[in-house]
Amino acid sequence: MPVTPVDSASTLGEARRPRAAAEVPEHVLAALRSRHPLAVLRGPRGYGKTAAIRQWLSELDDGVPVLYLTLTEDSNELAGFWREFRGFLESHGITISDRGDDRWSVVTTLVEYPQRLLLVIDDFHEAGLDDGAASIDDDLVEIVRQNDGIDLVIGTRTYRTLETTGMLSVDGVVLGPDDLKMTGQMVHALAQRLGVEMTLDQAQEIALDTGGWPSAIRAGLVQSGTSGTFDSSLVDDYIVNLITDLRFPSVRAFLLRTAIPERFTSEMAQLIAPSMTLRILRNLRNAGLLAENRTSDGRMYSYAPAMRGALLRLGRELEPDIVREVHHTLMEVAASARDLGRVLIHAIEAQEYDTALQIIEREWSSLLATSPVVLVQAANKFPPEIAAREPRLQIALHDLHAAPHADGSSFTVESGSAFAAELSEHLSAPVGASVDESLALMQWGITCMLVGNLDAASYAFNRARTLGLVGGGPDETVELAALGLALSHAFEGEPELAMRWLEDPGVIGRLAQVREVDGRDIAVVTAQLARALALTDMADPGAAAAVAQVTEPGHRDDLWAATIFARAHYAALSGERSEISRMANEVRAAMRHVGRGSLIEVVLASELVELLIVDNAVDVAQQVVNRFPGSAIIWAAQAKVELAARRYPEAIAAANKAISISQRSWRTTVECQVVLASAEHASGDEAAAREAFRHAVRMAQGIGQRRPFLLMPKFLFDSFAGDDPKIAALWPGPVTATGQTVAVDPETAAPSDLPTLTAREVQILRALESHPGPVGIGQELGLSANTVKTHLRAIYRKLGVSSRTEALAAIGASRAGA
Repeated sequence: MPVTPVDSASTLGEARRPRAAAEVPEHVLAALRSRHPLAVLRGPRGYGKTAAIRQWLSELDDGVPVLYLTLTEDSNELAGFWREFRGFLESHGITISDRGDDRWSVVTTLVEYPQRLLLVIDDFHEAGLDDGAASIDDDLVEIVRQNDGIDLVIGTRTYRTLETTGMLSVDGVVLGPDDLKMTGQMVHALAQRLGVEMTLDQAQEIALDTGGWPSAIRAGLVQSGTSGTFDSSLVDDYIVNLITDLRFPSVRAFLLRTAIPERFTSEMAQLIAPSMTLRILRNLRNAGLLAENRTSDGRMYSYAPAMRGALLRLGRELEPDIVREVHHTLMEVAASARDLGRVLIHAIEAQEYDTALQIIEREWSSLLATSPVVLVQAANKFPPEIAAREPRLQIALHDLHAAPHADGSSFTVESGSAFAAELSEHLSAPVGASVDESLALMQWGITCMLVGNLDAASYAFNRARTLGLVGGGPDETVELAALGLALSHAFEGEPELAMRWLEDPGVIGRLAQVREVDGRDIAVVTAQLARALALTDMADPGAAAAVAQVTEPGHRDDLWAATIFARAHYAALSGERSEISRMANEVRAAMRHVGRGSLIEVVLASELVELLIVDNAVDVAQQVVNRFPGSAIIWAAQAKVELAARRYPEAIAAANKAISISQRSWRTTVECQVVLASAEHASGDEAAAREAFRHAVRMAQGIGQRRPFLLMPKFLFDSFAGDDPKIAALWPGPVTATGQTVAVDPETAAPSDLPTLTAREVQILRALESHPGPVGIGQELGLSANTVKTHLRAIYRKLGVSSRTEALAAIGASRAGA
């Protein structure tokens, strides 16, 4: 007999009453309105499947009878499903033909049913949960395929074969978790309807935090309606209650275990939750509770932040032993991947505090260089009584967050650097907390210096020095910290500050005690190195003697490599061709002994680039630059190469890129401003050139830098400096072994006693040697013949000549005088 809505009023009446707090995506309703013979809505509990069906039914008015069945656990077995389904149909007026068993009787009756019918089966995940799920799916698809008058709508939490084989047999639509979840706009709309104050940005943040979980969001909004503001703790409570009520302990255990890492692979899941891993993982992914992302490390899975937070809370409250066990496993995984930061955090979370302290002591330098934020987090996770007695933890708690640029560096540093290790030999006080703290602070300063975080290095050395001055550490700390400050300022390119620290009474007294120079004496080598770098940057006549006095350390470590850098830095300033070639070879050799990716390797590479440019090997210099990632130092080196190759727009771009990088030294900044001044002038933008020159002068006068001005031609420097003697005093010139300076024009490699010419005039004058007239010069330089003629008239006037022959003679005479 036909079934009317009245016949099923007890079920349909409830189904047609939409929930007041429902917010169903419009595209889901549109898909249901299209009346496909088969529609499947899949999502976890609380994902709005029932709300979507009810809202659609509430607006449905096409006269087709609707039967709405919500399955129970009675349907978990194959026979139980057909028995429950048959009873439901019979209770709503459909006479089932007796064809033997319940399955065959129901299928035959519905296949032959003569009237239109809309059949809704909710909680379909119960069907065949223990046995016969695929068989049930196949039979339902067969009913819809053979009877055009029956439409089937399924609401389920799990992935079913209805979605695959079913859709191949009949016209259908699948609405999965991504279709059902709430967007920020939907959250905002529902909040407004419920009287909860919220901006669209806040709504979008809630949607992201919850993964768009409709019921979790509704729980927070509905229960917050009385206060008018959203309470995220209500969302957390909802998720906790839902997970606590899960029917299957194995699923709950999997959730609690895999929520501990921020994200995980299937292999990692098998390590931390080995029971039924792959099946549960697949089911959670299909249900929309796990996000899947393809990365370079493979497929990574993660929970929405709110869900993970609730799972972590449950784990700590209900299963603390399991949490510690998982962290121990993750510690081993991180150790195999050599991820020190994660090893440390997992060791603390596993409450293996002795192991964590050993890691911090052994890997202090590496952690400072790569994971300072992790060190702070780790220190905060230690029990207060342990943190109070450990100097390194105290530094992490009270100093790391205050240090400038305390985040990690792109440069690497070896944890067992001999440079850092030798410090302990200079702290003569008995071993104790004060010595440990002094040593840790000094190691921190050295580490920061080795990775280019020079501001943080100065902070650390100042803290160590202060500790020594107030009697909180060995006396040697004061002088060693002062030497550290001198060297860090020298590396930074602040030569005047470096020299001031070298004049510290403690440093002078320490060096006065030296009877025989020993490369193993870190204090002596550091002082010599800082002085050589500072005097070279200042283009001081004493630079040659300071460089000659630098003692080569006994270990081929970063300190040894820094002495090579100091010699090369001076060689480029001296302008002596034989020394430049020799030092270029020494730098190449030194680069083979330092750590790959370390700051000193990049510094040596930059210095090699400069030596090659001076040696007219610009193409080789470019090859060196290409081998390294784009730090500020390398972008500055690139700018120098482009300037030497007369690719002025590229030089400007590279210099600006270097300046835009926050972790750069003052030396690099001044060099780039000088490059900009030269390149902008050559490009014809005189205003920009003078502005860059002004910046370079202001910085150079403030810190004592003179060496970078060698990157521009002498005639151009003189043109910008004008009659200002203070600016004119900044010109470095190559410093010879006798301390004398000679002003050289890099464009001609000859003494600069010719009148001041512009960059374009110098180009034309040099081209005049190869071409007899304006036409050939114009073709070489891409200028019109008339433009070349105008420049030639200006050149002749400045040289006091009237012809090409006389101009070339004047150049020859100038070179002969060299």
